[in-house]
Amino acid sequence: MESKPEVFPILRYVILALILWNFPGFTLVYINDTLSSLLSYASYGLILVYVILNKKTGNCYEMLVFGILYYMIGILVSQVYIADIHFFFVRVIKYIIIIWGGYEVVKNTTQKELWFFLLIGALSILGNIFLFQNPLADYGRYSGFYLDANNGGLVCLMGFALSFSIIKPLRLFGKLSFTGLGLITLSRTFMVTWLLLNLMSIRLSIKNAKMLLIGFGVLILLVTFNEFLPVKNERLEQIGALISGSQQNDVQALNEDSRTETWARYYDVLFENPIFGNGYHSFYGYGIVPTKWGVHNTYLLIWGESGIIPLLIFLAFLFKLFLRGYHQFQEKPHGLLMLSGLALFFMTNHNFMTNEYAIFILLWIAIQLKESSSFKSFEHYSIVNQGTMASEIEKT
Repeated sequence: MESKPEVFPILRYVILALILWNFPGFTLVYINDTLSSLLSYASYGLILVYVILNKKTGNCYEMLVFGILYYMIGILVSQVYIADIHFFFVRVIKYIIIIWGGYEVVKNTTQKELWFFLLIGALSILGNIFLFQNPLADYGRYSGFYLDANNGGLVCLMGFALSFSIIKPLRLFGKLSFTGLGLITLSRTFMVTWLLLNLMSIRLSIKNAKMLLIGFGVLILLVTFNEFLPVKNERLEQIGALISGSQQNDVQALNEDSRTETWARYYDVLFENPIFGNGYHSFYGYGIVPTKWGVHNTYLLIWGESGIIPLLIFLAFLFKLFLRGYHQFQEKPHGLLMLSGLALFFMTNHNFMTNEYAIFILLWIAIQLKESSSFKSFEHYSIVNQGTMASEIEKT
């Protein structure tokens, strides 16, 4: 049975632009909060309109159940004063819309379309260098539309992973572009995850090892260029010291304020209420732990705020996707690569529940890793052509 043609696809492109390019957050910092609110509500309203026009064809039930439990348990056991309960329920409704309605948006998004939107988002990092300076960011670290270097690094990682399955003329260009742009963010999370994804890709072909040399070469160029700047970037100086093995203080500085230290601040509170958690927003900055920084770990955030049940549902969902990604790695290498990058990102970021583009990407991965390969994004990955696809990857 053939699926119905998509109604008004330009609407989907507008939604993807608003969410994948983080326009509401970007305008909040660079323009004003009024326009930011308008764009935010517009993106959710357009998702509802899109579903009405194109009808519902499926759901990601695990994410719906997980999210509802996270919010409901969190608010019932909350030990942190919620100044605006209205805002809380708006946040819950937005989450349901992004999962329920966003499912249809990403289901109709092909891998080439997603790759294109990720590329434009990554290129905004260059715009951050030459056109606009983020008043919230440290000097010399660039994040483009995403306002935070780790978030900018996530977009580059997703584009890099997707480049392993994009059409061959764009494959090398994508890998090089997303690698270079990601390194500009100077995100430690990006660098470690990029290294892991490259090691995983060697299973496809030993020729993929050349990206490790290219990435290291780009990093050396950045460190060298930093020496000629009037004001040197501190992170690049630390990386340079690590590469050269000199200046032990700089090497130690690179490890300061690590995520493990941040997580450790929350362990005592976490184990005081491991079953039902400590309540909504308790693991954000100025929550139950007296620090301006949040826990910087999605898994600890879920566990610490709503307890073990939502965490187990979320982990079971990811585990199911990892199994599918592993079994389909030769057919759809980007699935496991993207999922691995996203799972590691969750270990260093605690804003997943309000990060619409991360949620969109996770939904897209889940849909593509379904046991059925009938979606239009992967027509060329059918069982008949699996052998051809594997040989093409080997030639990369």
